[in-house]
Amino acid sequence: EADTYTVDKQSLAITAELAPKREQLVLDAENGGGLKHVALRENLRTASTLTDDEVRQVARLGLAAEKFFRRPQDVEFCFDAAGTLFLLQSRPVTNVAEYGPAAGNRLVWDNSNIIESYSGVTSPMTFSFIRQAYTIVYHCFCDVMGIPPRVVRESRPVFENMLGLFRGRVYYNLQNWYRLIRLFPGFAYNAKFMETMMGLKEPLVLDDPLPPVGFWRKWFVELPALVKLIARSVWNFARIRGTVDRFQNHFRRHYEKWDRLNMDALPPHELAALYREMEKALLWNWKAPIINDFYVMIYFGVLKKLCASWCGDTTGALQNDLICGEGGVESAEPARMLLRLAQMAQGEPALRDRILHDRLEDLPATIAADPRSAAFQAQFEKYLDLYGFRCMNELKLEEYSLRDRPHHVYQVLRNYLALNDPAALDVAAMKVREQNVRRGAEERAFSGLAKRRTWYPRGLIFRRVLRNARLGVKNRENMRFARTRIYGLLRQLLRAMGRQFAAEGILADAEDIFYLTLDEVFDYIKGTAVTTHLRELAALRRAEFDEYRRDDLPAPDERFETFGPAYHKNLFRDPRPAPKNTDGKLRGIGCSPGVVEGVVKVLKSPAEAQLSREILVAERTDPGWVPLYPAVSGILIERGSLLSHSAVVAREMGIPTIVGITGLLATVQSGQRVRMDGQAGTVDVL
Repeated sequence: EADTYTVDKQSLAITAELAPKREQLVLDAENGGGLKHVALRENLRTASTLTDDEVRQVARLGLAAEKFFRRPQDVEFCFDAAGTLFLLQSRPVTNVAEYGPAAGNRLVWDNSNIIESYSGVTSPMTFSFIRQAYTIVYHCFCDVMGIPPRVVRESRPVFENMLGLFRGRVYYNLQNWYRLIRLFPGFAYNAKFMETMMGLKEPLVLDDPLPPVGFWRKWFVELPALVKLIARSVWNFARIRGTVDRFQNHFRRHYEKWDRLNMDALPPHELAALYREMEKALLWNWKAPIINDFYVMIYFGVLKKLCASWCGDTTGALQNDLICGEGGVESAEPARMLLRLAQMAQGEPALRDRILHDRLEDLPATIAADPRSAAFQAQFEKYLDLYGFRCMNELKLEEYSLRDRPHHVYQVLRNYLALNDPAALDVAAMKVREQNVRRGAEERAFSGLAKRRTWYPRGLIFRRVLRNARLGVKNRENMRFARTRIYGLLRQLLRAMGRQFAAEGILADAEDIFYLTLDEVFDYIKGTAVTTHLRELAALRRAEFDEYRRDDLPAPDERFETFGPAYHKNLFRDPRPAPKNTDGKLRGIGCSPGVVEGVVKVLKSPAEAQLSREILVAERTDPGWVPLYPAVSGILIERGSLLSHSAVVAREMGIPTIVGITGLLATVQSGQRVRMDGQAGTVDVL
């Protein structure tokens, strides 16, 4: 048996596993210099063979060998009597499946929050669009915050590489997000707020830290820049209401014009021009949502700190309860409108019976043709007009919207009616629950403040921070709604393009348009394509992405590192051990308070839903899941953050909710009974 030392390559932290020792080999001078076994003294039997300093010397030597040969190495070494380390032999390790740090180009990937918008396999078309959109939008952000154009130009690789795609899954290039925030003075504080917004479970330390700041730079460069940034932020924040209103009016004016277009009547070159018009009018003017995101990042982060330090909140949930019941959150309105539709159907026995028992796919046509349901049909059509662009994975362009699949709306209405509980369809009662949660949180917060000697000035500050956090979260949800509408228009544009390409034989199927990228499609139209075989290219991509969807091909981990070429010899696995559960409880982030005990229902898609007051369990949710919420008693989500859509809307509806529950789907199955505490963020499997 031998002593084993495991050394972390980044920090050189040592974990030692020492073997019990009974004897050692020594030179036998009396018998011609041979070796003999000698029993060890008691105090040496559990001693470490190497000191920590010697272990780190060997580790550095191994890293140097790796770096020199650019491959993992099998190293033999020794120390002489004077304590000098010698390298005896170094040869490549041939049976490893990944490069490791020796290959350089370390990249860290994380999908903590973005999986809410882009779960599972995402098409090449969607990825090409969002990668371009992120580049444009964060250029706007830097412009708004006064970052010099020279600095932005020098950081071009950061803006163009904020996202990655692995086995069809979208990931943040985490280092570049930190480098983006590092462009702003006060990086140490901004980074923590960014981590909260992104739902990161563990912060990242960059491999290229900023050099130490000298006296002159600290006081005559960094400080003035920070003061300037703060002044600009205060100016932007002071005008946030007007900025958001102007954005919404600008957006509404363009959206209504584009929504009236018959895109199937436009030829491909006009569709391409329409996309460029959308990009110029909206993406390059996406400053209001970016300012508001920064506003939320600051005020929600400060509110969280004040709740802990001033109000005595030990659960970390008080700030969530305080945000509840703000009202005016447009993303919660679709569920409320569906509840009103269900109330209408509840009052018409024949219509109710038809929704509960007829074939779902037939309902849109049969109810529209029935003159007895004219009033209901008018409201149904209004819902599709206002919210028909919504769907599960609504930010994935390849998905079908409710306008394309209206029978999905009837699935939700069937859930509501199957509850056979008129109180569950009462929108007014829902608002009362929201206000009760909000009122209770305010009482806890201000009673905690009242115990402080300096409660009066602190109370004024706290109220202002709270008011701004509430405003920012509401604006954020409403402008996300605008983003969803743009995706709906772009989805229509691309499907019109796909139908025309398929009719001309350029593609085998209209849906193959989503296996190309924006540039590939537009270059084909402009005459700048590097290949004209789009039909074959789309078929090749479809086959590749079908492989990624296979159940027996595991998805990459939530967080992992790559070295060398990102797609070559990397396993996309997190080498860190999973956190151990010592008391049998599942833990996550408590988002909306309330203790619920009940049966769980695990869903992969809202289309599968047959819910009747169960506790909803899912890997992640997006706005397409919101109509299910009134039919559940609680919500448990494996992925997500405090500001994820599922958390915000569940708070508005007063539904106990926990997100970010590690190991949830591996632990809980449909039919099991659990007790959840939406404030403490704990789940007991009963």
